[in-house]
Amino acid sequence: MDFGTALLFINQANAQNASNAAANRQLDLEREDRQRIEQRAIDKEKAADAKETTRKASGAAGLGNFRSGLESQLRQGVVTYEDAISQARGYGAKFDLDPEEVVSNLTNVYTKDLLPGRRATGITAAYEDLLRRPVTEEEKKTATTRFEQGYYTSVQDLKDSILKGPEYQEQFNNSYLENYYDTMYGKQGRDAAGKKTGIRSTTFDSSLLPTYAKGTESKAGVTIPTFGTITGQVADLDRAEETFRDTRKYLYSAGLTNLQGDIDKETQKLKNEGARDIAKIGAVEDRYKLMSLAFS
Repeated sequence: MDFGTALLFINQANAQNASNAAANRQLDLEREDRQRIEQRAIDKEKAADAKETTRKASGAAGLGNFRSGLESQLRQGVVTYEDAISQARGYGAKFDLDPEEVVSNLTNVYTKDLLPGRRATGITAAYEDLLRRPVTEEEKKTATTRFEQGYYTSVQDLKDSILKGPEYQEQFNNSYLENYYDTMYGKQGRDAAGKKTGIRSTTFDSSLLPTYAKGTESKAGVTIPTFGTITGQVADLDRAEETFRDTRKYLYSAGLTNLQGDIDKETQKLKNEGARDIAKIGAVEDRYKLMSLAFS
């Protein structure tokens, strides 16, 4: 082998070695990149696990205060029982905790400590608000039983029952009539004890009635009553108002009747005068005819 050939082989070998070295370096770089990526993933997972652990630990640590605060809000009426239960379950879901112990505690507080008192207050208030009187022991017992048996699910159910009852209906109707008669005839009087007497006073103004023309009163053959201030029960005032209306109606009717009578008289007078005039004209025509025959 000559020197040139040997040099060529040497150069080729060096080139191959350089190429192999570059390839190996590239593999090393790629391996290092994969290792860094894998390490970042591991670190991220560890951070997430640590964060989750911290979150759960924080939720567990705050459960006691959360429970106490929620119970306090429930007792004060800041939240309803349903809202308190919903918040308890939401807290459990947020921190992967079992909320049933908190729910059970809230249920006991509500059903044993709060609900009986609130129902009793609601029963008392319902009767006072709607019927304007204290609830009787029998009514209280009946309402409590209906709550316990689930017939009433809220105080509004009790109120609806009272509103449909005969006592409220009678009061409502009486109140409606009182307001109506207060408007029509004025407020009723009260006795020395301040109780309503049912007596009212109202004025029927005679000036609002039509009147007979001078000299025509005797034609009607009736005497018009004198109206003014009338005091009595509603029935008395109703009768007075009816008399007032009838009098006004009669006076209008009488006036129209008299007017129609006068019209009829004038019409008949005109007819009679017209008939006489026609007769006179006929007589004159007859005389002219006779005169005409005499000169013919």
